[in-house]
Amino acid sequence: MESPAGARNPTLHMDDVRSFQAAVTWRSFGLAVAAAPVLLAFGHAWAALAFAAGTLVGNLARFHIAAGFNRLTKFGPRYLPLLTIAALARVLLAGAGAALVAGHRPPFDVFAYLAGFVAPLAVAIAVYRQQNLSNCADTGAAR
Repeated sequence: MESPAGARNPTLHMDDVRSFQAAVTWRSFGLAVAAAPVLLAFGHAWAALAFAAGTLVGNLARFHIAAGFNRLTKFGPRYLPLLTIAALARVLLAGAGAALVAGHRPPFDVFAYLAGFVAPLAVAIAVYRQQNLSNCADTGAAR
């Protein structure tokens, strides 16, 4: 279906999605690399490791969510039961990391893991806003 003249095409191209995913992944790992020396400077080596592990698990969960939605659009409603099982497995995996940290370390280390887990989401929001603002500036819609 053609869009009317002058209207923006709302479909996403795979190259746009890949560049967004790459930007979020590299920036979230950059955040983990930047946070590690700060935590180490204050004597929190396990917290630095927990933050890095949380960032890794958070990125893996984000990719797993995206792959699940991609499969859902390909296979339709018949994939929904498998998507539910995959979501439960993802929650158990992410929770296992926190449980491993919580079982043996102080609460600050658990907080560092959770902050690392949420960091890719915060980075994704910032990258999305940045891309939207640059797209609005490119099309003149920001005026």
